[in-house]
Amino acid sequence: MIAKTKPFGIIQFFERFPDEDACLEHIFETRFGTHSPCPSCGELGHWSRIKRTKKWRHACGKHISPLRGTVMYRSNLSLMAWFYAFFLFANTSIGIRAGFIRRQLGIGHKSSNRLCQMIRIHMAAMARPQMLGGEGKTVQIDEVYLRYIANSEGGPNDAVIVLGLACDGQVMSAIVPDRKSGTLIPLLVARVKPGSKVVTDTLSGYQKLAQHGFQHVQINHSIAFHDFRGHTTNNIEAYWATVRRMFRAARQVSRENLWTFLAEIEFKYNRRDTKDSIFEELISNFPPHDPESYRTLQGRFDWS
Repeated sequence: MIAKTKPFGIIQFFERFPDEDACLEHIFETRFGTHSPCPSCGELGHWSRIKRTKKWRHACGKHISPLRGTVMYRSNLSLMAWFYAFFLFANTSIGIRAGFIRRQLGIGHKSSNRLCQMIRIHMAAMARPQMLGGEGKTVQIDEVYLRYIANSEGGPNDAVIVLGLACDGQVMSAIVPDRKSGTLIPLLVARVKPGSKVVTDTLSGYQKLAQHGFQHVQINHSIAFHDFRGHTTNNIEAYWATVRRMFRAARQVSRENLWTFLAEIEFKYNRRDTKDSIFEELISNFPPHDPESYRTLQGRFDWS
């Protein structure tokens, strides 16, 4: 019998990250340490911490901040607050409201909202499937209306369409402007590998998929959610159940920030079989964060 590994709980968290320096040292070792060359001279190692700062000095004289280019750069919050928020986000399957983070960390309303938003952006930058399917693979495709999305300009609530693809336990989802064939077909051709079998409902926007080399199976949902031959869209429907559950927990999401919530849901859903590693992934990967990368990330989850 294989013994189960002990989960990483709050006691283990504070043993590993007891103070600000422990968090900062972890970020430096993750991003630089002995494996990343100095951006000035190109040599590995030879770093020393500059006392009473969050910076390191290389033997060549170059100074670096390990926080620069991350979502934590120039934040007024402590690194302990950031790491604990990462821990809380990693240990819930339906998301966390900013109000809960505010009470847990003892910070203001605006600070908690921004912290949650930046963590979702950080999740959006993590590894994600670029394409799904392939020879002998089945890709399930469906779309869902998310109603009561808050209008950022203060008008009536919006209804937003989200397109989803599922294959081999992995999903891709993003906002789309409409359900027309001219919109959906190019998006799917770019993200479903040639030779795939695609299973959809009878929406007219999917009718031309067979013309692009896919074996297309349509399920009439007015009769059943399968075609009595083993084809179904239940996997992507299960993902929509997770999406709706999280949006109910969030209560209200603005159209402007909707893509970041989708990024969080997809990130966690695709790692549902390795939940214990989510926190480690969040604190051990720091993709570039700047205005250009922000637009690129938004384009991954907003295809409108």
